[in-house]
Amino acid sequence: MAEQEKPYVLDETEDFAVVYKPPRMHSIPLKNNCGDTLLEWYAALFPAVMDISGRRGEREGLLHRLDFETHGLVLFAKNQQSLDYLLTLQNEGNFIKEYSAMCRKNCTLPSSFPAPPSGFPLAEFSGQTEFAIESFFRPFGPGRKQVRPVTDACGKNRKITHNEVAKDRDGYYRTEIINVTENEYYTFTIRLKRGFRHQIRCHLAWIGCPVLNDPLYGDQPANGFLALRSNGLIFTDPRSGKLREYRIEPPG
Repeated sequence: MAEQEKPYVLDETEDFAVVYKPPRMHSIPLKNNCGDTLLEWYAALFPAVMDISGRRGEREGLLHRLDFETHGLVLFAKNQQSLDYLLTLQNEGNFIKEYSAMCRKNCTLPSSFPAPPSGFPLAEFSGQTEFAIESFFRPFGPGRKQVRPVTDACGKNRKITHNEVAKDRDGYYRTEIINVTENEYYTFTIRLKRGFRHQIRCHLAWIGCPVLNDPLYGDQPANGFLALRSNGLIFTDPRSGKLREYRIEPPG
């Protein structure tokens, strides 16, 4: 993937914009970065996006973030009514995000992870066309830059407080694998209805298949771009009520 890759607008209506975020670009300004984020890039095209009130007063019209290393599609709302509607869809589990991840095979699980979920690791993932990985999460490591999966059992044993565990009130955070192909690596097609920071990267490492070139959850140094891409968005149009589906070709 080219280092000079730039963001672009895939599609736009009066209510929303589907935008491609390149790798190694922040989605929103953080404490130590400004001026080179996807939010600021899109605000240069549509300044009114900065006037929209997002969750906790942040994100403006951006519905969801991608990690710095992750590339692919994100959704901007272009007015407050559309944002409120799309956030409701998201809270109800009706805003679907699809990803593609190229992953290494049968890697040793770091000792800082709990035991793999029941049924994992599988001997051969390529024969498993659909399965799911579920957990809560807790911050981990220096600067809390990583997360680790938390199950009821390990959470109880570690005496983790409610403030330390990030929980979806309706249940575990769920990473749905809807297809697997195999060559030198596994390629997983993934769907999320709700998401947490580093969810896919952590869950795939937990089952012994870290994303290729992952500097945080792999057991080897990064050697290129993180092989995780947001390939698709599925949601209901806030104006027409019709189903919208946007996809770009997966990598590899």
